[in-house]
Amino acid sequence: MRQEIFNSLRLLLIGTLLGGGVVSGEAVQPCDLVYRFPTKNHALLDDRGEDFYMYCDRNFEGEKSTPWQAGGYGMVRTPFRASNGRIMFSRMHEGIDIKPMERDAQGEPLDLVYPIAPGKVVYTSPSPGLSNYGRYVVVSHRVPEGVIYSLYAHLARVDCAVGQTVGTANALGKMGHSGAGIDRRRSHVHLEICLMIHSHYDQFSPPTNKHGIFNGMNLVGVDPAPILRACGGGVPLSLKAHWNKLKEHYRVRVPTNGQMPDFLQRYPFLYKGNRTLPLPEAVDVAFTAEGVPIGVYPAAEKVSQPVIISCIPLPTLQQNATVNRVKNSSEDAALTVSGLRYINHFFWQKADHTGN
Repeated sequence: MRQEIFNSLRLLLIGTLLGGGVVSGEAVQPCDLVYRFPTKNHALLDDRGEDFYMYCDRNFEGEKSTPWQAGGYGMVRTPFRASNGRIMFSRMHEGIDIKPMERDAQGEPLDLVYPIAPGKVVYTSPSPGLSNYGRYVVVSHRVPEGVIYSLYAHLARVDCAVGQTVGTANALGKMGHSGAGIDRRRSHVHLEICLMIHSHYDQFSPPTNKHGIFNGMNLVGVDPAPILRACGGGVPLSLKAHWNKLKEHYRVRVPTNGQMPDFLQRYPFLYKGNRTLPLPEAVDVAFTAEGVPIGVYPAAEKVSQPVIISCIPLPTLQQNATVNRVKNSSEDAALTVSGLRYINHFFWQKADHTGN
């Protein structure tokens, strides 16, 4: 109990100092962060997933259900039955959906949403109709590995402003059900912990992009649950150590122009070779099934375009487990059109398009 009180006071002190505008979120010295839960719902620490995750409505093979597991991270949406009879899922959920703890007489959630760690508000989208996320907020956090981002979606209101330095005691907004496909009954906060793919995404993204570099397509998320679990005792988490535990699913060989790609400049811990320029003519990028880059290695051979060089076998086609980025079986795995687009997203260089 004393340790819990100490940890709570420590987080409150950090939140008060960093949330009071004393220092800039971008000026804070990089450090391993103690992440906290964004609401008062801590049921995850007691292995009560049914009380932590918000369920989804499902109708599979004629049976209606409300599985709380669909509120977790990964390939947990849109079930199908594989050829071996196993039930699998083909749609990705990039974050976790956290249930409210309190509701008013009309059923509206009362929970306030807080940042998972001290940081700086870098984006707010207060208009619910501009994204499936509804009203959402993005906060940046400096760690030794670079800058990571946390995203909080489906808010009823936004209580922060871009440029504001926040600590864990500063509310970002109120939980709600803004965004596509959510009603009052399924109110929740959608949380993501992300890397940014490209800091110039606004220069090559589709014209429909209304959120610049903080569009969800430019933020690749990992599962927040194990991070929140690991820090439940107030112990700082090394992001690099956590990344080293992520499981590789496929590897892509990609040609380079000798320059360090934008994402490797931001996250140098991902590169496993000598960082002197120029880079090798090709690199091999290891991804999780969900598309999270976990390592970049100098390649033995050059290629003219991105190509799959290895893939973990599955009891179904690869597109059903890789967010439709890899297709066919493991023996003849290849990038889909969206997979090629995804890889090019990481390696986009202005010179590739302007000739300069």
